[in-house]
Amino acid sequence: NLGIIGEVMVNDFDRPKYGNYLYGAYGNEFMTADGRRVMVVGLTRRQWDGLCKVTGLKAEFDALGSRLGLNLNQEGDRFKAREEITALLQPWFQARKVEDFAQPFDENGITWSVFRTFKQAIQEDPDFSVQHPMFSMLDQPGIGEYLTPGSPFEFSEFERLPPQRAAVLGEHTDEILSGILGMSDAEISRLHDDKVVAGPRP
Repeated sequence: NLGIIGEVMVNDFDRPKYGNYLYGAYGNEFMTADGRRVMVVGLTRRQWDGLCKVTGLKAEFDALGSRLGLNLNQEGDRFKAREEITALLQPWFQARKVEDFAQPFDENGITWSVFRTFKQAIQEDPDFSVQHPMFSMLDQPGIGEYLTPGSPFEFSEFERLPPQRAAVLGEHTDEILSGILGMSDAEISRLHDDKVVAGPRP
């Protein structure tokens, strides 16, 4: 999105809205036979060649390019023909389930992914599990146990720090009063008795 700043300042006009089309090359979303929605990208030549191969639509794409006077091996020309390319691909995806093309897409270097709700992502995607080093199961008092991300940064000289639970309200009251403010036990007790401060609720 930051690149749009330079584009506006140089060209002096706002980029039109293109929906889910990938700007400058080819990419779009498709509905599959099993009711899933996928995003497919043909940005690089390798990705485009893979898409042509797996879908078996290379001849149709070549004919489309000839009809439009475009070379669909070029990113910019694929963007110009994005709607026509989509019209050819839509029936292909509508006739297939995700499981029908997932493996050949991966094997042929196609960039793609299934749109997921957060619930689906947690149930299906190993990157949303403890298999990913950034995540751990954390037990938060008063809430329960759930998947929690830690720091996204990893350094070779240091262990990755696990996520920490949030403090309970009042948990560190005495520690702060004594350690930071230097108050005595008697002074802290008096504040508790006068209900000026409080510790964690039982």
